[in-house]
Amino acid sequence: MPALIAAPMDKEIVDVCKRHINMNDIEGIHLYYKELMDTQFPRTPDWSWIFHKVYLHACLKGRKELATWCQMGIFPLLDPIQQAALRQIFAYGKYLLQRAKAS
Repeated sequence: MPALIAAPMDKEIVDVCKRHINMNDIEGIHLYYKELMDTQFPRTPDWSWIFHKVYLHACLKGRKELATWCQMGIFPLLDPIQQAALRQIFAYGKYLLQRAKAS
């Protein structure tokens, strides 16, 4: 079975979010998210993949406020099947946040 490759548009969305996270630009990522929600895409982005990458990056960088915003503000907007598939990343995210805090 071939490996799944992210669509260029999905990867670009993740890259922009990661830049905001790296700069701890909370307002910037909120504005970018609002812009994304107002955009008509030619193909629906893989929101569950994007959430997964952005949430874990926020945790890895120790950005607790952004990770919480993803978990409480974005996660509930995903459909129930996507939520069930992603639920296990929260334990790993908590571990990453604690590890980032300790270093």
